[in-house]
Amino acid sequence: MHTTMTTKWDVKVLGSVGAGLLAMAAVFLWRDLQVPRELLLTVAACVAAGLALVRIPMTRGLLGPIAVLTCAVAGGLWYGATKQELLLVGLAVTLAVSVVTLLRSRPGPGEAPDRVRDVLSWYGLTTAAIAASWSFYFHYLTLGIAEDNVARRLVLTLGWLVVGVALVLTGRQRGTPVMRDAGFAFVAIAVGKALLYDTMNLHGTLRVAGLAVAGALMLGAAWLTSRAPAASRSA
Repeated sequence: MHTTMTTKWDVKVLGSVGAGLLAMAAVFLWRDLQVPRELLLTVAACVAAGLALVRIPMTRGLLGPIAVLTCAVAGGLWYGATKQELLLVGLAVTLAVSVVTLLRSRPGPGEAPDRVRDVLSWYGLTTAAIAASWSFYFHYLTLGIAEDNVARRLVLTLGWLVVGVALVLTGRQRGTPVMRDAGFAFVAIAVGKALLYDTMNLHGTLRVAGLAVAGALMLGAAWLTSRAPAASRSA
């Protein structure tokens, strides 16, 4: 008992000091070397990766998923407000870290699944994917190669819808409710964009085609769902 408590204390002390020193290094890196502040998102994503890879006792492995979700939300809002290109690096790193975090959230041998950790990990990945895809779309299509092509507006709508449907069907097949819920999050934002944005900014054939393809995807998903009963819940 004494050894266990001593180990936990040692981990807390060493971890706290190490985190503090890294935070100071980040502050002086920004101030002394005049590193662009947009790169702080990349630094934060790397810190989130460290938290995901090294599970700190007494935290149930929640620090990593929480940090990833925070980076994804903050990064998406930051890019939406400033449109700074350097933020794309941080968003890409955040998306990669969210995948690693999700893989790390799987219970080990003899370890019971943690519902809260699974939800945070999946929604961290979902938020990171949505934020990164929208940011890259806006930078490279809206402001770049497809600036004059309004058909680009269907890229995100249909892309998010396909990903969402795939996650819903896969989650049902595997008996993983949180994957299914993440899929419905993609579906919801895609349908919302189609109804509130695409129908107002597209006209003629493009508007009809976008709604028709989206509707066909939803009907196809409904048909596949009715044909394949949900598996028993695995977590």
